[in-house]
Amino acid sequence: MVRTERDEDGQVRISVSDTGVGLSAGKADEIFNAFFTTKPQGGGMGLAISHSIVESHGGRLWASPTTEEVRSFISLCPMQGEKE
Repeated sequence: MVRTERDEDGQVRISVSDTGVGLSAGKADEIFNAFFTTKPQGGGMGLAISHSIVESHGGRLWASPTTEEVRSFISLCPMQGEKE
């Protein structure tokens, strides 16, 4: 599920949640490292690239385990000025 909202500080929050094997507590700090993967055929670049893109736009990206079966990746980015 993808959810977007604007917070009270005028930033955009994008939450992406899925079901799967979840995040173990010991791996949560590693998932944004390049070449880290939990998949046998994974390349380990997807979250590292996403993290870099979000940070280059002044935002933050983090993982939030919501239940054992559901995990969320949340991005918070500043809004650009709206065009009139």
